[in-house]
Amino acid sequence: MDPFMTLAFTLSGRFFMLLSQYRYAYLLQPSQFHGEPCNFSDKEVEDCVTNRPCRSQVRCEGFVCAQTGRCVNRRLLCNGDNDCGDQSDEANCRRIYKKCQHEMDQYWGIGSLASGINLFTNSFEGPVLDHRYYAGGCSPHYILNTRFRKPYNVESYTPQTQGKYEFILKEYESYSDFERNVIEKTASGSGFSFGFKISGIFELGISSQSDRGKHYIRRTKRFSHTKSVFLHARSDLEVAHYKLKPRSLMLHYEFLQRVKRLPLEYSYGEYRDLFRDFGTHYITEAVLGGIYEYTLVMNKEAMERGDYTLNNVHACAKNDFKIGGAIEEVYVKLGVSAGKCRGILNEIKDRNKRDTMVEDLVVLVRGGASEHITTLAYQELPTADLMQEWGDAVQYNPAITKVKVEPLYELVTATDFAYSSTVKQNMKQALEEFQKEVSSCHCAPCQGNGVPVLKGSRCDCICPVGSQGLACEVSYRKNIPIDGKWNCWSNWSSCSGGHKTRQRQCNNPPPQNGGSPCSGPASETLDCS
Repeated sequence: MDPFMTLAFTLSGRFFMLLSQYRYAYLLQPSQFHGEPCNFSDKEVEDCVTNRPCRSQVRCEGFVCAQTGRCVNRRLLCNGDNDCGDQSDEANCRRIYKKCQHEMDQYWGIGSLASGINLFTNSFEGPVLDHRYYAGGCSPHYILNTRFRKPYNVESYTPQTQGKYEFILKEYESYSDFERNVIEKTASGSGFSFGFKISGIFELGISSQSDRGKHYIRRTKRFSHTKSVFLHARSDLEVAHYKLKPRSLMLHYEFLQRVKRLPLEYSYGEYRDLFRDFGTHYITEAVLGGIYEYTLVMNKEAMERGDYTLNNVHACAKNDFKIGGAIEEVYVKLGVSAGKCRGILNEIKDRNKRDTMVEDLVVLVRGGASEHITTLAYQELPTADLMQEWGDAVQYNPAITKVKVEPLYELVTATDFAYSSTVKQNMKQALEEFQKEVSSCHCAPCQGNGVPVLKGSRCDCICPVGSQGLACEVSYRKNIPIDGKWNCWSNWSSCSGGHKTRQRQCNNPPPQNGGSPCSGPASETLDCS
């Protein structure tokens, strides 16, 4: 086995090395409903002795950094930059030949773009790329009169002006339509299953494990199988497009050292820890900006009693934030009276009172969010002033809204790592095991359409508003339809005829009381040899 640290010594004329060996525990059954989680470490490391030779290292033709082990070109020594990441390239310099004479800013969001991303939870993890490494480059890049310095790893960072303070509104006559088209794209993990290669750029959802994700699920799930109708509005702003260089990347020294310490003999526990700390994928392309979306939840019966249609609500909501003073004239053009629109807007403000037509206003703001903006957003429909304030904030504090990614193992190349093909194959195998272990399919069903979330070795239920309890078992709604959820995938079958298959069942729980069936395939087939 390979070491975290190697100590060589001789005994009776023979050469020995002190190495480390590992063992790990695999999560078979998470705790739930106040059960005790696993309260011990799921891996152990102990020293061992072998007379095998040390693992060879990639030969460095330049300067070997003292602590990080990075190999840098000697022309980068004493240039005023921390090219090593540990300042050893700037030590013992008689003179500093500073390349950059002017201070330059870092690109907006560049720190997150250098991080690994766990696509099973949609969360950013530790840094895998070093976007503070410039390889001596110092050409300024001006954006809005601000001077930026382009990192070595970045192929392009292009400012954008796409997007206006306008909302695209869509109507959904049932919760199932709203869930399929909005919720599943907004608050879910990754949609990939096997292979872990995802072609094209896709929208990055919010993590169901975050406070914001849990709040969104609680607010929307309460309307499952009700007679509510939904008006969903969304405004997108794009600040910049980012693209990574395709090859010869400078890895972050923490990630570099962790991968170098991985054992060549496959040990899932060590590779699992790498994914926990650095994610499963890295970002190769991204869109930075903001998304402002809200959902008006309307009581269908109350709308009919008040002689309102969803089209009326659509028209009033779409034009309210840009109306200003000419309210009567605008509403006449919409084909709805000013009184009717005022009634709808007043209902939104008074939605916490009983017997209102508007049951809820659910808001989700990504990018540019501040406590002030978020507080205003949750109170009423967005105004022109609020949208302008949010847009200005997005410019300097954008979110990563869309990404194109590659699996983390693609960063393991012969340039940086000896035995790279072995480590890469081990990472592929571990990633498939990791996906199985962290899936919430291991959790027992939550009642009342609650959403189970696996965090560590414990399952928790995210309960819809109006439900509570460890399993969401306390609810004012009785005998509601229960939607089906998938159980875990079976193991892959043996390879036959160039194919292998696996199955899963819709029984965790099965649909009940007229609930919706599981969406997605019950079986998958993969080529094999």
